[in-house]
Amino acid sequence: MSPVRLYSPSELMELYPQAAKLGWTPTKIGIFFRAGLLVGFVGGKENKAMITEQSFLKLIDFVNDVNRDRHINT
Repeated sequence: MSPVRLYSPSELMELYPQAAKLGWTPTKIGIFFRAGLLVGFVGGKENKAMITEQSFLKLIDFVNDVNRDRHINT
């Protein structure tokens, strides 16, 4: 079993800059986390969201699937 990797929203954007093509920012990623779309925890003195990399990648896959389904052939 691979170790769980936790990242802040800013770190996730640095690791996956292509998420910006979806219109995502560190603030939006934090909103997704607080809405329960991402797995992680809030910790530290700054109450910073720490999000699992796996849940972030799963959300990207889901959004990509939805966007592909939206394509309408005329």
